[in-house]
Amino acid sequence: MAERNREYELLMALSPVASESEATDLVDTILGYVTEAGGSLVERENIGVKRLSFPVNDYREGNYVRAVLNMAASEVRGFERTLNANEEILVHMVSRI
Repeated sequence: MAERNREYELLMALSPVASESEATDLVDTILGYVTEAGGSLVERENIGVKRLSFPVNDYREGNYVRAVLNMAASEVRGFERTLNANEEILVHMVSRI
């Protein structure tokens, strides 16, 4: 029996030091993992630079990006490991819609 794909929302704050093109390339690379795992990108929104609730790695601001993904539940854990391994991502949250 094939596993059903579900929708997830990804909200992440990237390092504010990266330029707009570098941030776009980073998000494209991260979301490439989803397509390699058999998922798809439903929606993507660049929110922009906002103040963080608490300092992370001496940064007080982050470049926020929101994405809605469609992927298998078994792939989410590996996707979160990929997000944790990237030093440019200050904080992230993946939640099921």
